[in-house]
Amino acid sequence: MTAVAKNVDDGASFWDGLAEELAAWQADGAVASFWWRDDDAVAATAALERLVALSGASQVPIAVAAIPKLIEPSLPPAVARRSTVWLLQHGFAHIDHAKGLAGKTVVKGAWELGLHRPMHVVLGELEAGREIMRAAFGAQFLPVVAAPWNHIDPALMPGLRERGYLGVSSYGERPLFPPLPGFVEANIHFDVSNWKQGARFRGEGAALEMIVGHLRRRRSGAAERAEPTGIVTHHAALDEASWAFMAELLAFVARHPAAAWLSPQEIFTSGDRP
Repeated sequence: MTAVAKNVDDGASFWDGLAEELAAWQADGAVASFWWRDDDAVAATAALERLVALSGASQVPIAVAAIPKLIEPSLPPAVARRSTVWLLQHGFAHIDHAKGLAGKTVVKGAWELGLHRPMHVVLGELEAGREIMRAAFGAQFLPVVAAPWNHIDPALMPGLRERGYLGVSSYGERPLFPPLPGFVEANIHFDVSNWKQGARFRGEGAALEMIVGHLRRRRSGAAERAEPTGIVTHHAALDEASWAFMAELLAFVARHPAAAWLSPQEIFTSGDRP
């Protein structure tokens, strides 16, 4: 009997790749950890309600990163008493302070949390934002900075820890050694949206290739094994294909014996890197 080759365009084959990688974790007697962050929350919207409803229905914890200066009165009641929802601080005002400084900065891109302004000004803004977050969200708020545009200067880390922050979240594999004991860096490694294509879903193949790639690097030791694989969404920009993919990913990971979704509280209140 002739074997039938898999069609590489068949979506099921991409999910088979994730299943195979998780099976390798299981064979090692390990559990692959994941976490979910969503950015740019400012107000109650239909998209935000859909987001928190998906989190609740799947019982997958989510870290909603809200922009302190832009928070509208409708946002706190929209997330209050949602047992799977935690709030992180998405900078202060989500303003690019590197704009117009071309040629004067070492790193290109949009930066709110760089050293384009004096350090005490940046840290002072963040402290003011933290108090806004505490007043708005109470115990649901974790004092963690989710960096706007995923850029934050490492020189800010000691000041953040001194001011009582638990950690930071940016993009990419974190250093193999902690920059500060007890200060957690937990990043995201995959964005559901392809922003170069107008925030459209990047497709199952590309999405799962990125996720499996990070899991494989963790398992092999090429990346830090303990850092959970982070998924980021932007609820206001998700298209229907993105919503559908997230629903399937949440369920797929939740039902696999060698995979687990971690809550932001587990990650950032562990006292050390997860």
